[in-house]
Amino acid sequence: MNGGRSMTERDSTFTHSQTAPDTAPTPDATGSAAPALQGSSPGAMLRQLREAAGVDAALVASAMKVSLQKLDALENDRFDELPDLTFARGLASAICRAFGADPAPVLERMPLSAPGLRAQGHVANPPFRRVGDTPAPMLKNSFSKPLLIVVAALLLGALALWLLPTLPIQLTSPTSEPPVTADANQEPAAPVAEPAPPAEMPAGAASAEQSVASAPAPAGSGAEAAASSGSDLLTFVANAETWLTVRDANGKQLINRALASGETVKLNGEVPLAVTVGRKDAVTVTVRGEPFDHKSLSKTTVSRFQVK
Repeated sequence: MNGGRSMTERDSTFTHSQTAPDTAPTPDATGSAAPALQGSSPGAMLRQLREAAGVDAALVASAMKVSLQKLDALENDRFDELPDLTFARGLASAICRAFGADPAPVLERMPLSAPGLRAQGHVANPPFRRVGDTPAPMLKNSFSKPLLIVVAALLLGALALWLLPTLPIQLTSPTSEPPVTADANQEPAAPVAEPAPPAEMPAGAASAEQSVASAPAPAGSGAEAAASSGSDLLTFVANAETWLTVRDANGKQLINRALASGETVKLNGEVPLAVTVGRKDAVTVTVRGEPFDHKSLSKTTVSRFQVK
């Protein structure tokens, strides 16, 4: 599993609320009541749970650290497109707990086996067996007859070379050549010609070059200036429970969590910033001190935009 902890150990991520849109949720002593799961299949139950909370599928996939294709396969009961049963059951259990629902009804309806899935307890790799654990074959089966013939021929050839008389080898030293001496009357080598001085540039070109060299560097973008001056680039004010994810230009996750009603979050980072708001009607966004209408960017409950 991704994210450093298994899905079965993931804490509740999304808070399910069944209050009216214009009424602020009032959690009781035990938190929001878990929705009653209904449906003929485990995938339909998970999809009903997500849609009842008004959360986009892409947001759930991002929070669960899985691809949108795997979440879609789970919600549509295409278990053969998932790695194994352990992964499928773990993902379903994590989604139920994230929305505050009991995962037992969903897990009871999940199949124990499916095409393309390994059953629970399946060993992916067979145990390692040492060479000494297997009985050694008989010696007569270890060597083939052609191999014995080749080895015998090599031994006979080596014996014949050893029995031959050693021929005297005469080593002769190479003829030494007298060292080459420099002739006093020899003319010195011609001097290397110096490179010609560069041609003079016209006065107009020289002045243009000086003007280019002395031109100050252009000022940075407004976002960088705002970040360097210490002002807040983004401000989020939640008037109801919602979800917020912001990543900077390097892909660093600045925030990825739920916001409570009345909570204010101020962020700065390297632009462009990628912003995803789970419930757009529950958040007021301010960019560089100016109100920003992000609700008209999407027809769904989730709004996505970039701050450059």
